[in-house]
Amino acid sequence: MLATVLSIVVPVFGLIALGVIGGRSRLFPEIAVNGLNNFVLYVAVPALLFRTIVRTQPLENLNLDVAYAYYLGSFVMLIAAMLLGRGAFGLRDGEQASFAMGAMFANTSLLGIPIIFATFGEEGLVPLMVIITFHSLVFSTIFFTLHDLGKAGAVGWAGTARLAGISVVTNPVIIAVAIGFVWSMLDLGLPGPISTIVDMLADATIPAALFALGAVLARFRIAGNIPQASVMAAAKLIVHPLVVFMVAHYLFGLSDLELAVVSITAALPGGLMVFLIAQSYGVYVARAASSLVIGTAGGVVTLSILLSWFT
Repeated sequence: MLATVLSIVVPVFGLIALGVIGGRSRLFPEIAVNGLNNFVLYVAVPALLFRTIVRTQPLENLNLDVAYAYYLGSFVMLIAAMLLGRGAFGLRDGEQASFAMGAMFANTSLLGIPIIFATFGEEGLVPLMVIITFHSLVFSTIFFTLHDLGKAGAVGWAGTARLAGISVVTNPVIIAVAIGFVWSMLDLGLPGPISTIVDMLADATIPAALFALGAVLARFRIAGNIPQASVMAAAKLIVHPLVVFMVAHYLFGLSDLELAVVSITAALPGGLMVFLIAQSYGVYVARAASSLVIGTAGGVVTLSILLSWFT
């Protein structure tokens, strides 16, 4: 069991560490890191999800309870984190929203896909895909709204709705999943040359995503209110997966694989969107960045424990 966990954790976080080193060197300036990140999110990840749908034909066995369990558990965590931020730290408005987001918004693409794929293969990507298709859309819309409620002159309800609509039609994950399902229903298959191209792009996802994540994290420094950022990271790594596990197991009775995927996904460190939204509103920026660094480092331990439990 230990050997299995190490065979997953060491390569995953080893590649992230290499990305951090690369991101702090002159070989990978910010423009290069942004380009790699765009390749991962707009080309490699969509290719991997498209291939997974075409190969596994998931429509017959697609279980939407996976999404219901994950999102219900996450909404419970959202409310709890907002209450914690206000009660324990006296946070208000945008700060409270950023704290709550950092406590329950997972890095599903750059880290979740590599870990789930390395652990469970394409079979594990099917329930993960149910979660991540609308992950950023749902939660970023919620947090834009929460920020706007406490800030005069923000984008407002109409602006938030417009941003949500744009996100739907331009989100590469949603587009890839939609095309994959249509392709699968039409039973078009993948002719030799097309299959080779898709395979090459999909196979590049894992190393490129992990290296890109490390290179992006290299820009961040631990600063600001470190104890508060640590609490936020701990809530994300420990409390969020516990809440999602209980909801998924006791309310929805998910299968062993589905339960493992939703729990591990909830245990992922915070996603970069936490920092980006905080930065866009100019609140909680240092603490949001610190929580991502602390959470990613702490994830080595917490994810190792969780993987040993489920594998």
